[in-house]
Amino acid sequence: MIDSIDTDININFDGLLKLGFAVIDIRCKDYEIVNKTFKYVIAFIEYDREEFYKNMIKEYLGKEFNGKDIYDIWIKILKHKIKLSRKLDRDISIKVAALDFIESEE
Repeated sequence: MIDSIDTDININFDGLLKLGFAVIDIRCKDYEIVNKTFKYVIAFIEYDREEFYKNMIKEYLGKEFNGKDIYDIWIKILKHKIKLSRKLDRDISIKVAALDFIESEE
């Protein structure tokens, strides 16, 4: 189970997807460009917007998730990345966070 993270992650997935964008990662270390603690990594996606997160999670975790739950799972993975990055005192990859998340949840 994920420990409580002292930050809210609020992402308007539907709004971003309608514009052709998706949150693919979150950065946890300090960057001079932005004064915020967490930085979302957003990418433009031209095709399969409705399937984007489903396909990404399936590739990372080898499992299929459907419906609106997919966004909740992605938020949990992002929070897990924050937790691990803080624990290791370095910014870990989203793939490592996703794999560790599924291992710690099972």
